[in-house]
Parts: sequence; C-alpha cells; structure tokens
Amino acid sequence: MPKEEANIQVDYSTQTTDPIAEYNQFYAPPWKLGVMALLRPAFYLQGRLSLSPAFLRSMPAGTNAIHQHGYPLKARREWVNKRTPLRGSKILIQGTGTGWDALSWLPFEPQSVDGVDLFSFQQSWDKVRSYAESSGLLVPSFSVSGLETLPFASGSFDLAVSDAVFEHCRDLEAVMKEAKRVLRPGGFVYATYGPMWFCLGGDHFSGRGGLTHGYNHLELDSDDYRKYFREMQLAEEDAQSGGRYVELDLFSKLKTSEYLDVYRRCGFKVIDLILEVEPMAMQFRREFPERFDDIVRKYPGLTADDLLIKGNFVILQSIG
Repeated sequence: MPKEEANIQVDYSTQTTDPIAEYNQFYAPPWKLGVMALLRPAFYLQGRLSLSPAFLRSMPAGTNAIHQHGYPLKARREWVNKRTPLRGSKILIQGTGTGWDALSWLPFEPQSVDGVDLFSFQQSWDKVRSYAESSGLLVPSFSVSGLETLPFASGSFDLAVSDAVFEHCRDLEAVMKEAKRVLRPGGFVYATYGPMWFCLGGDHFSGRGGLTHGYNHLELDSDDYRKYFREMQLAEEDAQSGGRYVELDLFSKLKTSEYLDVYRRCGFKVIDLILEVEPMAMQFRREFPERFDDIVRKYPGLTADDLLIKGNFVILQSIG
C-alpha cells in the first residue's frame, strides 16, 4: 500500500459530506422506484446472461444477478422488510459512517436503531439525530466501536444491517461471529457491499484516469501502483474516499465464494443473494480481452465472473 498504516493520521471529527444530502442522493423518488420495479425482471435477465452458467450453479439456490443501479436503496429496504418485518424491530447498523443510512430505516417504524462505526463522525451524527427529531421520527443512537467487539449484550438485536461495509472488514469472520452474538436466535443480517476487491475499481481508487486503469490494483506491481496512486491522489481526500481506504488498507480482499464460506463458518445461512454486475467491467473485458484474461490467470482460484461482480446483496439468518 502507498503508506504505512501507523503513519496515517485521518481526522474523522469533521466531514465534507453532509449526511442529509447523502441520504437524499440515495433515496430515489417514487416514480423512479416504480419504473425500476417494472424493469427489474429485464435487469435480472441481463445480469444472469452476463455471468457464466457454471458460476451461477455454484451459488446458493435462488441466487439472482442484476446490473449496476438496478436495485435502488428503497427497494432494498423493502426487500429486507419482506423477509423480516422491520416495524418494532431492534436494528444494529454495522459501520454507519456519517449515519445517513440510519434515516433510511426510520420510515419502517423500528423500535430502535443503533449505529456503530470504528471512527467518530460526531458532527454528522448530531445532524442526523436533529433531522430525525424535527421530522417526528425515531431518534437513532450512535457510538464508536469496532465491529469485532460491540458494546451490546448478547441477543440485543433482531437485525444487523450494513451498506458498503463488509468489503472493508479485514477480519470479516470476527465481525460475523460478533454479529451472531448480538443477534437474537434466528436473527437476520442484511448487507450490501462493493465494489468488491476483484472487480474493476475494487480498491475504490483504480479507474481514476479512465477505463484502462480500472484494474490497476490487480495488474500493477507494488512500485507501479504506488506511482499511480501518487499521481491520481487528490490534494485532500475525504475521510471516506478511495484514497483514504487505500492508505489504511481497509479491504477484505474476498471474492463472492469466500464471503459465503465465512457466513457458513460463522453460523449463518443464505436466505437471498443478488450478484451486482459492473457494466464498466464488461466493457473492459471487451476492449482489453488479453489483459482481462491475464488477471484471471494471475490469481489462483479466480474466475472471469469474479472480475465482473461489483457487489453482493445478501440476507442471512442466524442458525444453531
């Protein structure tokens, strides 16, 4: 990585991203949700056709695939609500960041929402709480904690949720074991995560400078990657930008099958799984087929499909 983690000083006490604006950016208007719902069967078909039949057969029964942007945030919340009713539930947000995502769960009238993050985003959390209170909604709670050692009693929650978090967990197994501890028996986990490490832009940085750089984190040797990083790094990277993630090496570096193995080992079964396909990755494959195939050969056990899958949307249930 470009720098040693011990030398990185990141100030998370202030953030450049307004959590309310971030929430509004992700929350699609009703008309768009309706259009997306009508088009979703076509998106699913397109997604499945983008992946190999053998890869799809290796996934849990009922796994679907969809192209990027085909499943907006509100639709994902409804997806969870169909599997486990959210009204009156106790929700833990794993890796809440600025806390914007807490707002997306409040319309479902949960009993409680507790967000935790490794870093303090206090100013943003205060804005979220004030917004919820002024809107007549449940006021969420926030605290600083690693996901491997949560400050809650066993069985405290019905549901643990996260968006764009698991790809940053270097010890995902410890995170999932702790999630199982704080969930009630039979409790659920909802998670969406990506871009995944082996997809285009999997380091949340490669791709700066154009499509030809999309897999730099996989193609380049250490020295060339460092040079690329220095050339493309912004003078000031936001606390949650790709540049910061690279500096801190905050990546799980897992592919889909490895995530599923972790869930199984930690006592969860897959209820639903959707594979999100990245159109830009498919374009890279068309324009640079030899380079694409070289990446597949470079990493043992990697498949071409792994290079195309940007994210996983998953609902798990605790068993045992």
